[in-house]
Amino acid sequence: MIKNILVPFFALFLTVGRLNANEADSMQDFESLLNDVSDIATKKSLNVDYLPSVVSVVDAKTFIDGGIQNIGEALGMLPGFQIQLSPMGYTMTTVRGLKNPNAYLSDKIKILIDGVAINNEVSGTSSFYMDFPMALVDKIEVLRGPNSTVYGAGAFYATVNVITKLGSENKENQVFVGTGSYDYLTTGANLYASVGDWQLFSDGYYQENDKALDIANGSGQTDEASHDLSLGFKAINGNFEFITRFKENKSGNFYSFEGELNPMPQNQEEHKNLYFFSQASYKTTFNDFDVETKVNFSHRESDVVANIDTVAGTAGKFSIVDIDMQDGFCYQEQTQEQNFEAETTLTLPEIRLNDISISIGAKYTKIIKDDFYNSVENAITQNKSSILANANYNNFRYREENEPAFWANPTTALLKSNLSRSVVYGYLQDLISINKDIDLILGLRVDNYSDFDAKVSKRAGVVYRATDKTVLKLLYGSAFRAPTFTEAYGNGHINWRAGDENIKPEETNTYEVVVIYSPNFNNKFSLNLYYSELKNVIDLEEDEFTIPGYQNYDDRISKGLEFEYSFRTKLKHNFYFNASYIDAEYTIPPESGEVSKVVSMPDISKVMLKAMYIYTPLTELSFGTTWRYFSQTTSTELQWVLNDSGDYSAVAKAVHIFDETITYRFSSNSELRATVKNLFDADVRHPAYYYYTSDGGVKREGRNYFLSYVYKF
Repeated sequence: MIKNILVPFFALFLTVGRLNANEADSMQDFESLLNDVSDIATKKSLNVDYLPSVVSVVDAKTFIDGGIQNIGEALGMLPGFQIQLSPMGYTMTTVRGLKNPNAYLSDKIKILIDGVAINNEVSGTSSFYMDFPMALVDKIEVLRGPNSTVYGAGAFYATVNVITKLGSENKENQVFVGTGSYDYLTTGANLYASVGDWQLFSDGYYQENDKALDIANGSGQTDEASHDLSLGFKAINGNFEFITRFKENKSGNFYSFEGELNPMPQNQEEHKNLYFFSQASYKTTFNDFDVETKVNFSHRESDVVANIDTVAGTAGKFSIVDIDMQDGFCYQEQTQEQNFEAETTLTLPEIRLNDISISIGAKYTKIIKDDFYNSVENAITQNKSSILANANYNNFRYREENEPAFWANPTTALLKSNLSRSVVYGYLQDLISINKDIDLILGLRVDNYSDFDAKVSKRAGVVYRATDKTVLKLLYGSAFRAPTFTEAYGNGHINWRAGDENIKPEETNTYEVVVIYSPNFNNKFSLNLYYSELKNVIDLEEDEFTIPGYQNYDDRISKGLEFEYSFRTKLKHNFYFNASYIDAEYTIPPESGEVSKVVSMPDISKVMLKAMYIYTPLTELSFGTTWRYFSQTTSTELQWVLNDSGDYSAVAKAVHIFDETITYRFSSNSELRATVKNLFDADVRHPAYYYYTSDGGVKREGRNYFLSYVYKF
């Protein structure tokens, strides 16, 4: 195993070792390359090495030259990040091994697009933005670890701010087109105009594919065909800014609801996500006080149609109680939510080396549509009295003892009625320059929720510039994740567990030690050690006789290390490598009469190695190579999975994935790019939800191709 890991790594490392450091340009050039600027950690622009946080800044151009196609792939190249898919095709973003395997729809990270949070109180996921193309992105700022003091609930394991070219106010116009495997087609553009005192920026893209993958045992193909589009607009006039974006995605259901291919091919199934946001902001200064006020609105729609069991299989279960069932087990859920938020931030003039920011805000969320249909529940509701009176009732698959949540409260809604949530919050942050070598940050935030107690988030950090080559950081942060509406207020349905109104927010306390060493302007090393304690972990329990499904569980621990190395010259060479080791705990929810059990977090790779090398021998030509290694995922300890007599697998095997990209620039305004993904056709698998997908998990793409052309004007 060690040999399999190290051989590809040393092949790349030795290539970089032969690079000619004499190609380095002037000191000023390297400073501009290495001193990336970010404001995600403190909402102030600082050299990322000096930020009191663990921050990565992704340069979109570099990652595109390395073959990275979208936001999800870009995050997957960072230390501690593991991007997987659920059988229904939802992107699951796991950071530092912290995930809730059974409550897989709830991300534990905060996603912002151009500084605007992507809100989703129903299920908590922002996965519908992971396919956003890198061609429209300027950079991505990623903060690993908690940051609720600035960003509130959900900034739990990581905070990601995607800054588009529109958001960065890039005045360059461009159009792009692309094609690839699975009948992939895409087109998009950035446009800029100036009208009087107004600066106007717009962007948009459309992409589609007809993807269908052969499943491992040869019994069919997945349905992954998708249509995806987005339109964005930004207007600036002096200190006033307005930004808005619309995004819609329609997709097939991949492996379908429970990891099986569509059991009723005669019935269409798909899921759709629609998201729209607008934000207006105004900045002003008086007496050296800076004030920024933001007001935003967002609207989200989710529409899922899925099939679970065949007509024959469902009819057979109902025949036991003499019901002539003519339909299979299918369902549809439609939800819509709206979010309103206003925030004002006051930045005080520097007071004795104290840089203080104060912010207050309020947010209101309301569910405006909630429709749920389930064919099995509909049949039971229409025939409930005869089913209960039937002599064979105790042999009925859907009898009350098996699904108490539904039988206790038959309903055609996914959530409890008239749901809304309001939050009032305020935070204080002080960035203190102790002297020219030491900075201290202190942060405190209070969020007062209408449906649970107020939460306090704390933060403290010290940055010590020991020498001109070495930076040390000691960091502490707490964060929380509010329960989603599904976790707190979900109605019980057959195959859906109920929420618990008394559930508490998840909390974490994280401690980090960071060392950054830059021996010269070509090389930079960093090492991060972290330790996280989780409290009130929200997860699904496994006792089928209990009405609430989502509950709080015992404390969990995650600890590990993250190493990064980069080598970069101005022209020819750009090499990046990172390594992660993760040791995370998981608590198996207890069955009846049992106690919970602490084991290793299932479904994660404890060891991850990633590298990217961009070689530019000529101004017109570059070669990009990426390599990712994921160790075998940890196994579930759920006894019913381990005892299963089928061919289901509870792990995904270790894998190396190589991509190769060639970029040719006809001019400074015109470039053609060809990418081969999974160059050596590795067998890539993701763990399947409840491990229903046979032969090693959810199979992903083998070797596939992309070709794109960009013209700037």
